[in-house]
Amino acid sequence: MHTKNQWLLAAVLAVLLVVATWYCVAVWQATPMPLYGNIILAVAAIFILVSGCGLIALMFYSRRKGYDEPARSNRTPRE
Repeated sequence: MHTKNQWLLAAVLAVLLVVATWYCVAVWQATPMPLYGNIILAVAAIFILVSGCGLIALMFYSRRKGYDEPARSNRTPRE
């Protein structure tokens, strides 16, 4: 029963991917975008990619240096 549900989920996700791709292509080809729009889109995509990679690199750096460890204290708690 478990594999039948997995196949059903995969089929539904594949259909959603095809529909979303078809819609994106239809909208993209509906009206042409001017050159400055393509330039702005490309710059924004590059900026998002660089900032995302930078944040992931900071996450790995933080984890490796131990900054993500829980806080510890040598003091005894007050009652």
